[in-house]
Amino acid sequence: MSTDLTIPSGIITQQSADRARVIRDNVWRVAVLVALVLLWALLSTMSDLVASPTDSLNALAERFADGSIYRHLNATLQAVAIGFLIAAAIGFPLGYAIGRSKFLGAVFDPLVAGAFAIPRVIFFPILLQIFGVGVGAQSAMAALAAVFPIMVSTTAGVRAINPLLPKLARSLSLSPLQTVTKIYIPAMAPSLMVGIRIGFSIAFINVIIAEFFAARAGLGLLALRAYGMLDLPTMYGIIVLLAAIALAGNLVLWAVERRLGNKL
Repeated sequence: MSTDLTIPSGIITQQSADRARVIRDNVWRVAVLVALVLLWALLSTMSDLVASPTDSLNALAERFADGSIYRHLNATLQAVAIGFLIAAAIGFPLGYAIGRSKFLGAVFDPLVAGAFAIPRVIFFPILLQIFGVGVGAQSAMAALAAVFPIMVSTTAGVRAINPLLPKLARSLSLSPLQTVTKIYIPAMAPSLMVGIRIGFSIAFINVIIAEFFAARAGLGLLALRAYGMLDLPTMYGIIVLLAAIALAGNLVLWAVERRLGNKL
């Protein structure tokens, strides 16, 4: 007895189209990066203030080879990670509470909206007084900056939930914890991931800004020192490294967001 299994031609056509689209998008992304590098190389031939890509990457490689960069890299990544985790630990529950409660929404919505207009960097001197110069102040700076987009995205996600879902949870006799984990979080996942991506980016940016002002170690400090010594290849090499870290982090979070979207 034999069974003839055939795949509908429509599915094959759709899969081929999706594969072709992915390849096309990746080719264009690589083309954009190559164009930027070529533009950088062209500018380096026109001005002594722009180090060439080759010199910059060689200077960066030398920093890795002699080990002098690792202390600074560790300080930056540590501050970003700690600040982002603190922001998430505060922003998610606060955003959830504000989104669920009309009273809290009426009280905090204008305050949170107004807080977005305040540059967080103005609080850095206060953070320096509290935590001193070091990773603590940079982490606090990152947390202070990243907590708002995470909180706002969580609030928006809660308010966008279908009103029938809480009723479904009650009909299934789900506990409050089960309601959050099985109903709210899956429904809020797209908004949560947007908040996470924006929060990560803002945390990273503010750590670098903080390192420009006061730090014992960090890639921002290293780039600033290179600028002060007119070591332009090292400065541009550090900038490339910072851009690569930010790009890699966002690509990972973007991939997670797409995977969750496909599952949901």
